[in-house]
Amino acid sequence: MQDPEPYLRLQSIGVSCLVYPTKKARIDSSMRRVIGHDIFYFSSGQAMRQFDRDPLRYVKRLSDPVTSDRFRVTRSSPRLEYRNRVYYFASAGEQGMFDGDREKYRNRRSASVVEIDE
Repeated sequence: MQDPEPYLRLQSIGVSCLVYPTKKARIDSSMRRVIGHDIFYFSSGQAMRQFDRDPLRYVKRLSDPVTSDRFRVTRSSPRLEYRNRVYYFASAGEQGMFDGDREKYRNRRSASVVEIDE
C-alpha cells in the first residue's frame, strides 16, 4: 500500500478522529491504523492507544478483503492475521478464499480512508 497522506493533503481531505469524533484526525502516517484494507486516522496518541485496546468498539463496518464489499463487523466475524495486519471477513467463505491465496488479496490498489459510520 502506498502512503495515502500526500494525496489526502493535496486534495485537502480531512477526516474526524474515530475515537473522538468531534476532533479532527491528523493526516499523518504516525496517526493511522490499518485493518484489512481500511485506514483509520486519529487526533492523538491517546486516541490511538484507546482504539488499540478494543478496535471493534469503534469500527462498525469494514471492507471484506476478497470482495471489497462493506459489511458490519462483529466479534464473531471471521478474522485472520497476516503480515502484521488483521483482516476481518464477511463470511468464512471469503476467509477461505483469502487463506488460499493470501498474496493475491493482501493489498488492494486503493485502501479506504474510513469516516465514522452513523
